Amino acid sequence: MVTGVLAGLLALTVPVAGVEVLTAKQALAKANARVEPPLRDQLIMIQGDQSDTLLRPRVWDVTLYDETRPHKACVVRVKDGAAVNVASGIRMFDGARWRRFGRNFTGYVAAEVMDLSRWALDSDKVLAQALHSPKLDGLEVTGVRLLLRKASDGNVPPLWRVELLARPKQDPAKERWIGYLEYNAETGDLLVDELRVEQFGR
Repeated sequence: MVTGVLAGLLALTVPVAGVEVLTAKQALAKANARVEPPLRDQLIMIQGDQSDTLLRPRVWDVTLYDETRPHKACVVRVKDGAAVNVASGIRMFDGARWRRFGRNFTGYVAAEVMDLSRWALDSDKVLAQALHSPKLDGLEVTGVRLLLRKASDGNVPPLWRVELLARPKQDPAKERWIGYLEYNAETGDLLVDELRVEQFGR
């Protein structure tokens, strides 16, 4: 008999019949349909989490610029193919990028909105690239977290950050987050490799 806790964990990870699992671009389309026209495509960042066994995020948090809100953003949560919630965005300490420290108190600015014409690489494509990293030989990737945002203000391409949860195929009890890869979302170029597989004693 499956316990309540185990059933909850399975619900987060196992593909469910009839549930639509979206890519990031599809999640943005769902978010756009949920908000008023002035907010549509005003994308600041999009985060994917709670990946299923096929490593597809089931939950996307889509942050859109909204000058009417206190922190100048709203967040649309898209889960299992549907927009389920819209809330005010709250900026926390943003990746320890100290030049933006003041914005943790004043919120987002219009200069952070992406030029969507420079977002070529969707989430399924960047994940496929990440999973081909030679550092993953001998490892099984069991979970992912994705983040798309610009590295700086202005007309620059957005970047994908792909965080990976993995375990050795020969020792699956040693599951842990092993770091991240960053890609240019316009060209697909790998920019940063912070995978730390040496923690498995390799």
